[in-house]
Amino acid sequence: MNKKLKILFIPRWYPNRVDSLNGVFIKRHALAVAIKHKVAVLYINADPALKDTTHELEFAIEEGIATVRVYYNNSLPRIPFVSSVLKFYRYLSACKMGIKAIKEKFGTPDISHIHVLARTFLPAYYFKYFFNTPFIVSEQWSGYLPEDGMYKGFLKKMLTKIAIRKASAVTTVSESLKDAMRVHGLSNEYTVIPNVVDINKFFPADQKKDKHKFFLLTVADLDDRAKNLSGAIRVMQKLSESRNDFEYHIVGAGRDMDILQEMASKYKIVNKYVFFHGARNSDEVAEIMRKADLFVLFSNYDNMPTVMTEAFASGLPVVGSAVHGMKEHIKEGLGLLVEPGNENMLRSSINNALNNI
Repeated sequence: MNKKLKILFIPRWYPNRVDSLNGVFIKRHALAVAIKHKVAVLYINADPALKDTTHELEFAIEEGIATVRVYYNNSLPRIPFVSSVLKFYRYLSACKMGIKAIKEKFGTPDISHIHVLARTFLPAYYFKYFFNTPFIVSEQWSGYLPEDGMYKGFLKKMLTKIAIRKASAVTTVSESLKDAMRVHGLSNEYTVIPNVVDINKFFPADQKKDKHKFFLLTVADLDDRAKNLSGAIRVMQKLSESRNDFEYHIVGAGRDMDILQEMASKYKIVNKYVFFHGARNSDEVAEIMRKADLFVLFSNYDNMPTVMTEAFASGLPVVGSAVHGMKEHIKEGLGLLVEPGNENMLRSSINNALNNI
């Protein structure tokens, strides 16, 4: 196909003024598609910091992509049912504003591309209903996985089922996610398309600098329920009893950051064996990966983490849990798989990796 299509991305997650790192991997998808086609983004997000208005629209051309962000204030008194209805109404109003801006600044799309359901279906359905614009769904959310269990709620399930049924195509980032969605009765033709990596940014170092200690790295959202960083920290404490030639660096922020720092401090290994760096942008992460020797991701459950493929692109072997998309990609020669939650196995695998790095 030589014709340039006008493709509208409608993501649930996307970099924004509330969280600049949110959905960076979706923006990479948009940039990849924009190499061949015309791409616009319609992103709608709550911003409780809005004071004098309920809605605010921003428009910008970002790396050639027409980007409309609509923020709405979802800070409301907690009144059962009423507050939920008002929040949903404000979301619908934001959709209306965003659709109008897209039509004015980009035109009617040839295809809508939803990234992560379920409310994102509503703008796509508008173009489908009024202009017969087909839409596809790309899903990255781990909520469908049985270990996560967050796929619940009448409205979410209803919108998701309608969206999947009416979609012209559905993609997932892993075989496991595809299977999990089908278990929930979400039937369609599925194609697996992993998250993309910018190999102009993530690439191996020309030469590792001589150093006295191995550099172990985890980059993650600090959500311990999913990522099991507490387990990794316990392993590092045990590892420090038998060897002192390593440092474990954790890059990321999240709800459990204080708890994890306190834990490492209790073990007396913080800033000695375990180092916390907080959130970093993708350029900084790429630079840190080029300094590292081994990537560690000890998740209890995970989908298809972009940081894993960024580590591969950076020339890093990966020691990771044998869960879902991770076990689909960590093959012989690329790293070692460990049983999720098995701290003895993780310690043994890290020892093995460092002894043969």
